[in-house]
Amino acid sequence: MKKNIIFIPARTGSTRIPNKNIQKLGSETLLSRKIKTCLKAQIGDVIVSTNSNKIKKYVEKFGAKCPYLRPSKYSTSRASMVSAILDYLRFLKKNKLEIPYSITICPVTNPFLKTVSIKSAYKKFLKSKFTSLNAVTNPEDHPFLFVNIKDKIKFDVVKVNGLKWTDVERTQDWPESFISTSALRITKTSYFLKFLNNKSIKFNKKTCDPKSSTFYKIKKIESFDINDSFDIKLARFLLNLKK
Repeated sequence: MKKNIIFIPARTGSTRIPNKNIQKLGSETLLSRKIKTCLKAQIGDVIVSTNSNKIKKYVEKFGAKCPYLRPSKYSTSRASMVSAILDYLRFLKKNKLEIPYSITICPVTNPFLKTVSIKSAYKKFLKSKFTSLNAVTNPEDHPFLFVNIKDKIKFDVVKVNGLKWTDVERTQDWPESFISTSALRITKTSYFLKFLNNKSIKFNKKTCDPKSSTFYKIKKIESFDINDSFDIKLARFLLNLKK
């Protein structure tokens, strides 16, 4: 069977939300909630990438693995996600450990992503001919609403399915649109291995292959992303609504 891992980034040092990874959402922390969701998917080892020995010990209690501590230079707010993944792969290669066929990336900051979505997306990915799979969802605002402004408003900035804002009068007739979300991405490791020798913390590559990606549609709530203190308060409110 092709080996896959679920990669959960969990560095310390968040400035917008102190101790973000262990913020409480209901009875769980964001990190424990994400680990449990990923473990239930049963599509591979759950690997937490952190620079904190405290978090390492914490996640191992829930069944996740933390084979090494991420170096500090790949754990700052300036370091890209792909730089952390490449550093992990270099660690595996250096220690002659098995390189997985694919890496599923599930950030802690999307607490409402469901196990069934992870499993179904992975199943679609394996059957596809593409290098990556990226989750998509419906946007809060339709692209038809985007305008350019200078001396006057310029409409029809974005087309969807060949149509523009002035082509369709009723909003209920607007074509369905989608946005990419980082809540769930799956990529063949071969994509990352091409960049293995690049050790820059600012290495600017996407964690999916833009030229070869399929998609999996998730619900809007699953893509909810926690970026600041307001978002964590909103997440708690939404969780209470679901009860």
